[in-house]
Amino acid sequence: MLNSVPVKSPAPVAATCARCNGSGWVPVEGDALRVEPCGCQGDLRRRQRITAAAIPPRYFPHCRLVDFYERGSGALGHAKRAVQEFTDAWMPGVDSGRGMLLIGPCGSGKTHLAVAALLEIIDSGKPGRLLFSNFQDLIQEIQASFDSEDTPSKSEILRPLLDVDLLVLDELGSQKPSLFVQDILYYIINSRYNAQRTTIFTTNYVEELADRIGERLRSRLYEMAREIKLTGVPDYRKTFAQHN
Repeated sequence: MLNSVPVKSPAPVAATCARCNGSGWVPVEGDALRVEPCGCQGDLRRRQRITAAAIPPRYFPHCRLVDFYERGSGALGHAKRAVQEFTDAWMPGVDSGRGMLLIGPCGSGKTHLAVAALLEIIDSGKPGRLLFSNFQDLIQEIQASFDSEDTPSKSEILRPLLDVDLLVLDELGSQKPSLFVQDILYYIINSRYNAQRTTIFTTNYVEELADRIGERLRSRLYEMAREIKLTGVPDYRKTFAQHN
């Protein structure tokens, strides 16, 4: 039997703006010889920045600060306010690259808040290159690059993480602390530390983080990021599943 080849669905066609008919420009009212950018261009630039930031579809568009459910928890309320303060103040190259370290158990809302910070900055129109990266997926991508000549090299995979103005590194410490994993993590964190680039980290490990990433990197994080603990709250995913 021949193996069936999956047929890819056609890419969705973007709707044409009725106001500018897709040109991106509209006549200035009262002066037919002049044009100005159509409002749809702002939406286009926003979508392009969200795509460039590699925010996973699972977290967009509902992972916003306004949608973050505090569940009556003082810790979650504090974390939400801290993220709002961060996004209000953040600008590329300001405050020596100090970011946030969001610490809490599974389902506490760490990734929601980290993604919300990226979306808030994009919506505000602030400049800067932004990127979301899941550390576990990153390690798997690098390991896959060793087995194929068609995949990007390790340096090509890591370069965007070093260069962006704001990086979300999700699930810090999720991989077993092998020498290979520690070398990759040290390279990313130390490079961004020296360049004073801002990083938002999330991790499930409250007390054991130093064991997962090493004392040297844990010491770097004290200076690189404000520590925000989302503790004492149940797993939101488990609670949600039980009520549906």
